[in-house]
Amino acid sequence: MGTEIYYFTGTGNSLFVAKTIAEKIGDSKVISIPKVIKQDTIDVSGMVGIVCPIYMYNMPLIVVDFIKKIKRPEYLFIVFAGGGETGNCIKLAQKLCESRQIELSSAFNIKMPSNYTPFGATPEKKQQEYLSAAFKKIEEIAQIVNSKTKYIEKSSTGFLKSNLIPGLFYQLGYKFIRSLAKSYFADEKCNGCAICQKVCPVDNIRIANGKPVWNSHCQQCYACLQWCPQEAIQSGKKTARIKRYRNPYVKVNEIIESAR
Repeated sequence: MGTEIYYFTGTGNSLFVAKTIAEKIGDSKVISIPKVIKQDTIDVSGMVGIVCPIYMYNMPLIVVDFIKKIKRPEYLFIVFAGGGETGNCIKLAQKLCESRQIELSSAFNIKMPSNYTPFGATPEKKQQEYLSAAFKKIEEIAQIVNSKTKYIEKSSTGFLKSNLIPGLFYQLGYKFIRSLAKSYFADEKCNGCAICQKVCPVDNIRIANGKPVWNSHCQQCYACLQWCPQEAIQSGKKTARIKRYRNPYVKVNEIIESAR
């Protein structure tokens, strides 16, 4: 029985990681979480992987919903492809799995270029360093997964940062993620191409009078902002001056396909 690798992505990092892991372990199928999340239950078995970013030291809300819908696989592994710091993310993943009577066999963290634009883009030189290191880390992950070894990576974030500042702030703000799109808008560069609508993985954007309008179930994946060819999508006042990031190994058509 082959491996199913489910992923959630906004700017392509997690899709890149999922595809590369699938290539390394062989006999694998890569599946977009948005494509299956509307099912009442998601039938999985055998070896199952989840690849996703980290939001506020936790999993994206859609990934939490996904785990709540799956049955118990033989071997479950999670790979976090975020900006580097895990906070309590791995512990929270373990706790969620335990509540569903699912054993989390292994969990990993791969440092990727940050896509959280309000904090600024990762410099291009650093982007290449992180991506080069990611290939090496994926080789190690593939070996562990193929051997079905149990391995839980330690947090890359210290106790104080995980639990006080920004940890406590993130814990308090996590439940409001869906409403944070209220800061989004399209500036005068918008030409109504609707790429933002097409790349949104949760159908949170509609086009009205040639401009995007955001609803109230955002995931904060930043796909709309990062993939806009005009760089017309903004989140607050600062992002107009900040360079965008898109994973160089992923094309916009792949993001559109994964969102539908």
